[in-house]
Amino acid sequence: MKNLFTILALTIIFSVSASAAKSYQGYVILNNDEKVEGTIQMLSPTLNEVKVKFTSTAGQKVTYKSKEVKEYGFNVEQWNNKTRAHDVNTIVYVRQNVERSPIAFGPTDVLIERQITGKINMYNHFVENNANSSNPLSQVIYTQKENGDLVSISKSNYKAVLKDMTAEYPELSAKVGTKGYTFKYISKTIADYNAWMTDNGEEVVLGM
Repeated sequence: MKNLFTILALTIIFSVSASAAKSYQGYVILNNDEKVEGTIQMLSPTLNEVKVKFTSTAGQKVTYKSKEVKEYGFNVEQWNNKTRAHDVNTIVYVRQNVERSPIAFGPTDVLIERQITGKINMYNHFVENNANSSNPLSQVIYTQKENGDLVSISKSNYKAVLKDMTAEYPELSAKVGTKGYTFKYISKTIADYNAWMTDNGEEVVLGM
């Protein structure tokens, strides 16, 4: 469900941004670990990875390059029909070194959305396809285990990657690729693993 929310939220944000500049309350953490709060203006799925257009609470406007920022986040409200109230969700971008720049001739040390945080992190990265008018934007999904290297994940390799990453939880690892644990449900698989490790992580380490 979080995967669906993220996709819907980003779609709404960027479709609105295409017609009018839209800003959200958020924060930026700079390389010196200074945290500044204010509003962040949405640009596009790719431009938001290479720079942050920011206005501080004091009214100071600045555009940070990705190499100047460790992390930034902003709050998005979504109406919840069940509770009849708005849920506030924080979308977080962190700096990572990716295989391809989001834009032509751009940097690869960029800010990508961290969709899931835990023993396994999951990230969404967007790349412009300027030569492909029918598919101008592609999405790359990365996984990362305990601050290790980023691993791009796709329909062709997700079984091998997730089976290896979830090996400490054999029951889950065995389900990867089966109904309910296919590529479509990789976010659920990772979330299930993270939840299990939260409850059993110390026991697993002691038993190894």
